[in-house]
Amino acid sequence: MNSINEDLIKKLKSVTPRKGETVALLMEIISIGKEAAYRRLRGEIPFSLEEAVEISRKLGISLDILSGTKQEDIFTFHLNAAHNEDPVKGYHRMITQIIKAMEAVRKDPKSFSCRAYRALPQEFIFKYASLSRIYIYVLLYQLNNGITPKELLSIEIPEELFSIQKKAASSMQTIDSIVILDKKAFIDYIEIAKYFHTLGIITHEDIAHIKRDILLMINDLEKCASTGLTIHKKKIDIYICHISFDCTYTYVEGANLKASSVGVYCVDHLSCINPEICEKHKSWIKALIRFSSLISVSGELLRKEYFQNQRQIVESML
Repeated sequence: MNSINEDLIKKLKSVTPRKGETVALLMEIISIGKEAAYRRLRGEIPFSLEEAVEISRKLGISLDILSGTKQEDIFTFHLNAAHNEDPVKGYHRMITQIIKAMEAVRKDPKSFSCRAYRALPQEFIFKYASLSRIYIYVLLYQLNNGITPKELLSIEIPEELFSIQKKAASSMQTIDSIVILDKKAFIDYIEIAKYFHTLGIITHEDIAHIKRDILLMINDLEKCASTGLTIHKKKIDIYICHISFDCTYTYVEGANLKASSVGVYCVDHLSCINPEICEKHKSWIKALIRFSSLISVSGELLRKEYFQNQRQIVESML
């Protein structure tokens, strides 16, 4: 039980960048006072079985794996938003977790991230509500088989969600990064937008707004590629992959934390903090560089050609 106790404490601390937040989270999960929470986090009082079960349930941890009763090649992955009772609320919590994770890792000057995007990159698309709204529509439409386009439009997406997305977009650019873009990312996004347009979920005015914002997003992306720097002056290496890969992959490292995720259900992701999985994940993402061309700083001709082609795609398809 001591090993399980230590692992639970580590997990609680890993999802909360500051000490006070860890105490508050523990108090919320198992309904205990502040002093009792501190004593558990210091290891003075072990978690009861009921407390351990509740913590593992809330944080997506397998007690079987912590106790060593599972096979060594089975690892825990945590699904964040999609099958929550309230997907919008679950998505909001997922974005909040991204911000907290970035706040934690950026304290380490050696922190960095590797991201391979099958879809449009979050750190750029989150800046524009009109663009991120499309992916949220996909999430809601696929999770509700009986929902009609009219009913989908009646679902309220809080403005606060778009505000927190902008904060997440900014936070993701506070550390050095490698970003690999799938060659069909823009085409796939535009086809989704056009499909929702045919269903009447988005209007002609919405399409015009999307077209304007996606061109602005391309400008943002090209500026970062030209300078090799994010908006926070952190190094960013941008690659264009010459093959399409199956989904979005992310790896983040810093401040004694390694985390990896695989994109699923359009906006959601399966996340894992197992060190072995994270290392394999990082290697897989970096291996995609073999199929890719660098367009940041160097490769000026290729960079200009790429962004010119994306603008032509937007103009011709929207």
